Amino acid sequence: MSQTIHCQSCNADSVARGVADLIDRHTNEKGRFCCARCGGTDTFLETQARPRAGKRKTWFRGIVPIHTQTTDSAYAPFVFLTAEEPDGEITGITFQYYCPEPSNGSRPKPRQRTGGRPAMSQSQTLALVARPATIGVVSSHDWREFVRAGAARAG
Repeated sequence: MSQTIHCQSCNADSVARGVADLIDRHTNEKGRFCCARCGGTDTFLETQARPRAGKRKTWFRGIVPIHTQTTDSAYAPFVFLTAEEPDGEITGITFQYYCPEPSNGSRPKPRQRTGGRPAMSQSQTLALVARPATIGVVSSHDWREFVRAGAARAG
């Protein structure tokens, strides 16, 4: 399914053919969406609010794949970096997964969706939790405080 990335800097739209294309061709090293025209990161994907769900719109500002050695090859997990406004700071993440294209270039085989969000191994969870600090979504100070608070609750 194609996705349209809107750039607020130059008012251009870029189209990605799917999640793999978003990750490979439309993000920078920090996972932020980039405009194909001007290269800026003042970009977003807009989600549609579900009718009668009482949910506001969410703007996706980036996408971060979850790379681990134990990833199930049938489904590749990732997170969208979310904001509450099109030009807002990243305030959350949304877990998702997609069925990657086979490496031989053929079309993926139809697969039954498992339903729900991805179940992650311990290594995937640790890789995901560390990623926001390494790409600057969470400050180093906030990350240290998070780890300290978790250790205090556990101990």
